[in-house]
Amino acid sequence: MNTHAEINLAAIKHNIAAIKELLKPGPSTSLGVKFMAVVKANAYGHGAAAVARSAVEAGADYLGVANLKEALELREAGILAPLLILTESPTSVADEIVQHGLTQTIYSFAEAKALSDEAQKRGRPVKIHVKIDTGMGRVGVLPSEAIAFITKVSSLPGLTIEGLFTHFAKAEDPEDHFTADQFARFQAIAARLPQIPLKHTANSAAALFHQDTHLDLVRVGLMMYGLYPQGNSRRLIDLKPALAFKTRVTYLKKVPAGTPLSYGSTFVTPAETTIATIPVGYADGYSRRLSNKGSVLIRGKRYPVVGRVSMDLTLINVGSGKVEMGDEVVLIGEQSGQGISADEIAALEDTISYEVVCSIGKRVPRVYK
Repeated sequence: MNTHAEINLAAIKHNIAAIKELLKPGPSTSLGVKFMAVVKANAYGHGAAAVARSAVEAGADYLGVANLKEALELREAGILAPLLILTESPTSVADEIVQHGLTQTIYSFAEAKALSDEAQKRGRPVKIHVKIDTGMGRVGVLPSEAIAFITKVSSLPGLTIEGLFTHFAKAEDPEDHFTADQFARFQAIAARLPQIPLKHTANSAAALFHQDTHLDLVRVGLMMYGLYPQGNSRRLIDLKPALAFKTRVTYLKKVPAGTPLSYGSTFVTPAETTIATIPVGYADGYSRRLSNKGSVLIRGKRYPVVGRVSMDLTLINVGSGKVEMGDEVVLIGEQSGQGISADEIAALEDTISYEVVCSIGKRVPRVYK
């Protein structure tokens, strides 16, 4: 197989177990903190259906997705676990939310009313979670309006307010006080709503760095995939990367000194060398920002990316190395004791590991092991 992503489902299960070891007992349940596996964005590029099944097998109590489309893909794959849509859906799709037994985040009365109407029509209650904006500044009810909003929503028939949550903006920094400020704003509201059973605030970083925020449920995405939040988090938990991005050498040619390579001729060979072509490019999620900066592993040795990464092809300078047609090329992952991590790629691209793995395109097959 040429370009593909290998997904280690055993690593995901290992990571969930390791994260669960960190969790403090829940304040309102003797059963401990519930675990939400966040599988939005095609499970951070790992494949939503396969990852969701493995997460449920590993003890995830809830699954989290970004929108209705992602939720329906899981239902169509036969996954019946509790499933929270983390942002509001259009009021026009309230029927599908109720029909498929989905849990909907709300922060507008129009959304709540649409769900209530549909729940009454079908004779089937729908669960909702109310999102509070304590400092992220994107979506959610303002703290000053939260109690009045929830009181109003509570009067609507057919709705069960199961959850109350917020999202942290700076939880990756264990020394920053902004997370504590957000948490205090949330707790001031939560204390007045004891009837709501699930209070949740902690993402991956907060699960690691701010254990007082665990409450009734944690929402874990990044760490479940074996990737670490910023900071010295590798010292705090042992995670296994679940994704490897690989391809193969499909062409080799020896070129003389002074040969310009790829679009714009941004690299010119300083001496005679051998150039390997690999069938992966920015359309597959191997970023153009890695042009003349990235490196790959072939037979356990690093070789540099040269010239601009194009849509479908990338050039590698293998010099006089022993490389043959069909050799495996590792873009992210390990080979013969050497490794290239998503964090390393992210640093070269001036981005974060989330973007690196989420960018791996749909035309790249996922192979599970």
